[in-house]
Amino acid sequence: MDSQYSLPYVMENTTQDINLLLIGKTGSGVSASGNTILGKKAFESRKSASSITDRCQKDSADVLMRRITVVDTPTFSNSQNIDLRLELKNGLKECPPGIHVILLVLPLHKTQAADVLSLFKQMFGENAMKHTLVLFTHGDEIENKPLDQLIKENTELSKLIEECGGRFHQLDNKDLNNRDQVPALLMKIDRMVSENQNSCYTLQMFETQSLGTQTPKFEIFLQGSIMTEIVHAAFFLFVVWGKSGPVTSAMIVCIVDFVLAFIWIKLSLFIGQCTYKYRNILLACLCGIAGGFIETVKKEESTQVIFVRGLQASLMLRHMASHT
Repeated sequence: MDSQYSLPYVMENTTQDINLLLIGKTGSGVSASGNTILGKKAFESRKSASSITDRCQKDSADVLMRRITVVDTPTFSNSQNIDLRLELKNGLKECPPGIHVILLVLPLHKTQAADVLSLFKQMFGENAMKHTLVLFTHGDEIENKPLDQLIKENTELSKLIEECGGRFHQLDNKDLNNRDQVPALLMKIDRMVSENQNSCYTLQMFETQSLGTQTPKFEIFLQGSIMTEIVHAAFFLFVVWGKSGPVTSAMIVCIVDFVLAFIWIKLSLFIGQCTYKYRNILLACLCGIAGGFIETVKKEESTQVIFVRGLQASLMLRHMASHT
């Protein structure tokens, strides 16, 4: 699968400057890979359960008679309060005319290829695949098997490689001074750039093709508010049919509201569509909803009033989402 990029291959123009963007999940070795390519400690890198990089960072170096620029990015699954889409837009703005190759960094010891592929397409769009090369890391943490064999034995991994046009490379980030592995990677990158006729993945492509940018924030919360209304309807039926006392029913619906809100918030943050400020506003709103329910029940207002309050809460959530 990797034989199409043989080492004797030489580009006609090997002096072209190259812009690279590296992205992956936490623990993939994104920053470390950037350091290996540039041959210097340009980006902070260490083992951590959470992402070290909280902003897109750019650095350059002269590698094999050309200028290589690397954009280091926050990870897909960053645990910090980062708007990933905004950071990627800023990173793309810093690299005119665009990114020649996106390096999708994947650790061999825990690939999660299906999740990574889905997140990548949501963020960058389907057409970004032709500009993408899978960069494997942590090869020393798996059993001694050829890379081709590992890919063939993993269906999800094989699909990911196929989506990327069969383009992949393995990088050892433990020895920064081992420069022998970088020329092989750059040969594959040169081949990609040539096949794409020197075209780049641009900011305009990101803004128009990214699934995240095509899907307004409020759509995620629209689904959530509909689910909330269903819960409120169930609460109404609990009271009407006497299945549970009003206080118990109110507490149940509040708990379910919080659980659903947590799920929607995590989903939005996961694909970079919900900022920390927005999450706090939503949680504050839900706290108010919970208090309103309990106060309503304490005052022994009618079930119709309680149900209407539930609908008002859902509409408030929808309004907030559509104007944020």
